[in-house]
Amino acid sequence: MLALMLTAGSATVGQAQPQPPPPQASFWFDPTQLPTFTGTVERYLVNPAGETDALLFREGPQVVFPPDIADAVREAGPPGRTLVVWGIRARQAPVITMLAFAVAPDATLGVVDRFYWRLGGRARPDAPRIAVSGAVRSPYFAPQGQLAGAVLEDGTVVILPPGGADAFGGLLRQGARLAAEGPGFEGEAGRALVADRLGEQPDALRPVPAPTTSGSR
Repeated sequence: MLALMLTAGSATVGQAQPQPPPPQASFWFDPTQLPTFTGTVERYLVNPAGETDALLFREGPQVVFPPDIADAVREAGPPGRTLVVWGIRARQAPVITMLAFAVAPDATLGVVDRFYWRLGGRARPDAPRIAVSGAVRSPYFAPQGQLAGAVLEDGTVVILPPGGADAFGGLLRQGARLAAEGPGFEGEAGRALVADRLGEQPDALRPVPAPTTSGSR
């Protein structure tokens, strides 16, 4: 179920987690004092600029991180493997901002040197237009928990401009049918777009409202 919440400080839901070793002295903060979340990596997600900046746990939550550490995170937790994340969970949505990660609670930590607070990856100016359709695997959230789009069953990320999700919330829920068009990225790493037209079927798309001045970007 999408709304599944992983309990802070637990290795799996409802189970105690061993205490990890002290961090290296060079770290400017102690990541072992943060809440921990452990899950099985289902897939990695790209943004409309073609950067990998998120993953989905099979248990439900979305985890966000800066694109420049994506290779290290993927090496520690390839799809199908367990990954331990130290970070901060949004108050009202299953999205976690990663600040440290490891293959196991007692393994060497990889530490993120900054918060990844903003929804990343606007489409590039020369980005091709992409048309997608399919069933929604889960809503897609900005790091602070705002509804920002959807992830289709095949891993395609559909992002709406700030404020755009307000008019399409019913199409972004788990199991809904969703079709979208807009500029984005498509490659071996995945597919993502910023939708400017959205609907339930490809032949019944509606324009997405222009971005609002307030938003997570």
